[in-house]
Amino acid sequence: MKSKHEILTALARSDSERLLLAGLLDKEQACSLRGYLTHTRFLDLNERAKCTEAVRLAGVTGHALFWGGYADAERGIYLFYPDYMDADTARAAAPLALLRAHKRREDKLTHRDYLGALMGLQIDRSVVGDILVHEEGADILVLEDMADFILLHFAKAGRKQISLTREPLAEIKAAAHTEKEGTGSVASPRLDSVVALVFGLPRKEAQAKIEHGLVFLNNVPCLKPERQVAEGDRLTVRGVGRARVEAFGGTSRKGRVFIQYVKNIS
Repeated sequence: MKSKHEILTALARSDSERLLLAGLLDKEQACSLRGYLTHTRFLDLNERAKCTEAVRLAGVTGHALFWGGYADAERGIYLFYPDYMDADTARAAAPLALLRAHKRREDKLTHRDYLGALMGLQIDRSVVGDILVHEEGADILVLEDMADFILLHFAKAGRKQISLTREPLAEIKAAAHTEKEGTGSVASPRLDSVVALVFGLPRKEAQAKIEHGLVFLNNVPCLKPERQVAEGDRLTVRGVGRARVEAFGGTSRKGRVFIQYVKNIS
């Protein structure tokens, strides 16, 4: 178990990261000392990885969890819960609200349209979680204390009229996307080789994205192009897409490894 100072020294690489991690550890301490549920704002994948490591170093994984309102959420909050709660109770008590944006059937609105309109309300990105675009419109996760403000002011997205309703979190709709199966071969199951194949990138571009922290392996940023990828691993390339490695097959006469994967297409 590390002290707060030790954790900040080990993990914080900038003032913003120091503030993030200090706030996280303060939330954990408040929960432990006062015995009530505490939480962070919404975290992106990089922030989530930093906070997960801080929680591990602090030795408090037993009463902490990441929750974005549904399984496999990309953005979520860290919850710290007291002894009288378990993980399921903490999730049920999380201060998250589900807002459903309804559009006209003929209107075509994208994730960018909804997010841009929300940011136009002069709210911080950290109060908004995942935005799941589907045929009816979009399901939007927000912090509970911002729900009424957004319900009152969010009426347009991409210059199209929308209406909002509050829905039970259990009735969240999945984002509309299709999965495209693909096959190919790589010289080895290195992360840069697999990313280049799956997302159709030049090898050098894949390496650059990895080294700049834009590639996530199982929701954790991986900065090592040589990292070995395994069956079942999930890949996310920021601004490009998401995919899952289904299987590695045999090898070609030239020693290349065959790979099967599934890529999400919005």
